[in-house]
Amino acid sequence: MRITFDIPQGFDGGTGAADQPGEVSQVDLNYGLQNMLSQTSNNTNTVSTLGNVFGDPASEELRNKMDELINALRR
Repeated sequence: MRITFDIPQGFDGGTGAADQPGEVSQVDLNYGLQNMLSQTSNNTNTVSTLGNVFGDPASEELRNKMDELINALRR
């Protein structure tokens, strides 16, 4: 048995802000990045750090690394 798939060609894209296909102005790029980064950081605001001290050193090291990761994601 043989199966063949055809993928239709899409439409040509229009011109970008700099009148070049696929180009984005620096202002648009900066705005897009700033908007995305501000939303991404908010995703971790509801995650609290572990905070509690654990008894054994291996668990304590893991807790410290998890807290470090959570805090780094908030930057």
